[in-house]
Amino acid sequence: RELVSSDDAFAVMKSAFDKTIINPGDNEFEFSWAPMSTGVFTISTVQMQWHHGCFHYDSAILRKPLSALEVLPSDPTQTIELNPLFLIPSQVQQVRITFNSGSDIIKEGTVELVCSDGLQVIPPGTDPADEKWVETCSVDLPPCNEEGVVVLETSVKSRVVRSLEQKLGLTVDDSPAAASGAVQTMQARVMTSYYHKGWEESTVKSGEGMPCMMTTLEAMVTTLDKPAFTVDECRSYAYSEGRFLITVVLHCNTPVPFSIKEWNVDLPRLEVASGGDMNQDLFGHAISEGEQLTLAFNCSYAKGQEEVEKNEAEPVLRIVLQDEYGKTFNQVLPLDLYFFYDQMRRDAEYAVTNIVDAKLTCSDLEGIVGSPVTFSITIDASKVAKPPKRSGQEKKFQLLYKIISEETDWIVGGKVKGLLDCAKDKEFTLDFVSIPVRPGVLKQFPTLRVQYESAQEDAPAMTVHLKQPDVFKSLSFVNHMALACPVGLEV
Repeated sequence: RELVSSDDAFAVMKSAFDKTIINPGDNEFEFSWAPMSTGVFTISTVQMQWHHGCFHYDSAILRKPLSALEVLPSDPTQTIELNPLFLIPSQVQQVRITFNSGSDIIKEGTVELVCSDGLQVIPPGTDPADEKWVETCSVDLPPCNEEGVVVLETSVKSRVVRSLEQKLGLTVDDSPAAASGAVQTMQARVMTSYYHKGWEESTVKSGEGMPCMMTTLEAMVTTLDKPAFTVDECRSYAYSEGRFLITVVLHCNTPVPFSIKEWNVDLPRLEVASGGDMNQDLFGHAISEGEQLTLAFNCSYAKGQEEVEKNEAEPVLRIVLQDEYGKTFNQVLPLDLYFFYDQMRRDAEYAVTNIVDAKLTCSDLEGIVGSPVTFSITIDASKVAKPPKRSGQEKKFQLLYKIISEETDWIVGGKVKGLLDCAKDKEFTLDFVSIPVRPGVLKQFPTLRVQYESAQEDAPAMTVHLKQPDVFKSLSFVNHMALACPVGLEV
């Protein structure tokens, strides 16, 4: 009869061999057993049945040292992965959480999402249109067998975290650049109850009541400490009357390459001229971390907006970024063109007062090519305002003049460059010599340029109103007085 019933047995095991032969004396047998939990297991009672024979071992009766074995915890084979690898500041992004059970059998689990200050998340399975943003949430992980994959998707929103100085009002700089430098993180924590591979292969009896093993997996995604693209430099160049070249140097801060899909520049009182967007070849060009990209725009004054407007918008560059998977992000980059617009404001203020009236006269309205002609310029600087003063510097009220000419018509000589001391007088007369270099009717004459003596960037521009003669008739040689004499005479 059976001394140990099947209901009382901890495990019922079969021999690892198909045929079992019992010989006289000591016999050794091997049995396969897969422990499903950790702990110390002692052999209290063993009963082996062979055909109609029954062999029984009872440690309490034999009073011998107990045979025991210790089952240690093993490493789980589960994995968790977060995509993308980073978050972009001030953007709403889709985050994918991928759980792989490996060779484990998951009975139950929980996924917990924890956001730091400045980040919010929509619980997985919730419609993003509901706008249910939270800082922490948890969802159940469904059971899965070996090599099971569970994918959860959520939306993460990043916002700028104000620094302590900004919150207390200790700084007037409220820009994102002056915000707190703390790294924003979203942490995904997965807690599972599982069995090792082979649990389903064991008998039903061995699985009932057997405790599950527990493990916790963690993964984290961080927000970049800088926006995806930042402006390294922004400059303006005035190359003609009312024409400007605006250049913007962008710096890529993302660990993976990004490309610019769209761009648009908003410049108050300016507009991009027809064909002035000089960046068509940069469309779709991938930019890696640390690389720079320069955009150039040919601009002119917008019609009807030459004057300075109060409370006008700041200049910005709007770009649409695209990653390698086709995901797009909108970014607005402020452009530092303070000195450019300040110069425009100064020019507008001095447009009425900073005018130099001048009149050009010549000794004769007709001459021969190569013969010098005396010119005279009368200058009236009474409408010129004093230059702005620098702190700690006292500048004299002097103007720098220069007479320039196209070399295809005239060659100028004499005192064509010098200073005008406006502190003593406002009217001046300048004399110089100019030589016509081609025959014909010349309608262009030497011109006058006037500016402040100190070459300061913030010095207001001047407008020179120069009255000139209508035409100058330049005559070619028709005869030349010369004396011819023989060098030698042969007889």
